[in-house]
Amino acid sequence: MTRSPEISQAIFEDVKAVVVVTLDIEDRADDLGPETGLYGSLPELDSLTVVKLIVALQKRFGIEIGTEEMVGDTFDTLGRLAAFVESKVR
Repeated sequence: MTRSPEISQAIFEDVKAVVVVTLDIEDRADDLGPETGLYGSLPELDSLTVVKLIVALQKRFGIEIGTEEMVGDTFDTLGRLAAFVESKVR
């Protein structure tokens, strides 16, 4: 597995919480880490749910995510998604 970019623990935990609630996977929250695969790995995360997740992240972090930024590798792993969000918050 590839190593996730360095991210702050607080941002990671917040992104993880948004993912867990949006995908309704509270029962698996403890199993999710930076290397956890998202799109293509979690059956709950389909194209419609990606849109819901983006909206939830925008609301939680007060950021704007443009359609051109919604590239596939952003949703490869939870760590990549958290790093992307952290880059938008900075």
